[in-house]
Amino acid sequence: MVYEKSFTLIEILMVLTIISLFTGYSLATYNSFSQKKTLEKEASFLGDILSLAMGKAQGADISLSCSGSDEFGGYRVEVNASNYSFRQCCRNVYTKVISSCGSNIQSYNFHNSVSKISGASIIDFYPLTNGATPTTITLKHTSLSKCLDVSITAAGIITVGDIPVLC
Repeated sequence: MVYEKSFTLIEILMVLTIISLFTGYSLATYNSFSQKKTLEKEASFLGDILSLAMGKAQGADISLSCSGSDEFGGYRVEVNASNYSFRQCCRNVYTKVISSCGSNIQSYNFHNSVSKISGASIIDFYPLTNGATPTTITLKHTSLSKCLDVSITAAGIITVGDIPVLC
């Protein structure tokens, strides 16, 4: 009698089970990785917009005409739970308080799973080297339950957190 070499049914089932386990783990890990990258991308983009507003304010890049006792007051970034925008503003010459702002220059929406959970809603960047409104904005990825901070100092230094943390 001649026996042919082949795999038994149990051996084939064991290999398929191991492959299925590795595939399931890989998909779960990739999903978590992709959500983390979405949060990092949104925080980085917000940091870029804040840097743009700061650069325009320091360079006195203005197309808004201020009247009366008002002068160019810088740029204002408004951050809400689901979006953010920036605009030019005028301020009183004597008090240096922003008195009015023009229409939005640009508006941006956060990814649908990312939202702002804390921090100031209004950040002002003042002309030349007068700094900014200091604050820390915390962004949260809702399904991942991790947060990332974007900080602005009074001197206008903007930092974006490196690693999302549980929140």
